[in-house]
Amino acid sequence: MSDDILDCLIIGGGAAGLTAAVYMGRYKRRVLLLDEGHSRLKRIPRTRNVPGFPDGIEGPELLHRLQEQAARYGVTPQATRVERLRKLDDGNFLAEGRDGSWRARFVLLATGASDVEPEIEASRRP
Repeated sequence: MSDDILDCLIIGGGAAGLTAAVYMGRYKRRVLLLDEGHSRLKRIPRTRNVPGFPDGIEGPELLHRLQEQAARYGVTPQATRVERLRKLDDGNFLAEGRDGSWRARFVLLATGASDVEPEIEASRRP
């Protein structure tokens, strides 16, 4: 672990995490993005939920573009898994994983979503 404290640690390198990385990078914040590499964007054939792409964009292409844009501002995802996150007595956060540990003033969790189908009883018509 470095003695340096990040302004923000972003955990998750999908659309939300990379968008945050772009903004923070543009505003010269000291930020690190940690990503396990399982963004659901890799599995989306075409999304139509992204402003500026009215005809949609393929998920892998959007992921690539977001990664390139974040890199322009000095933020490149580090491939790793965060296994523990805790708040320290000094108010900072400590994240620990298989590849190291990182301290930050703030943490942004952008770890994605899972599709969960609700349990619905089959309706019966009389």
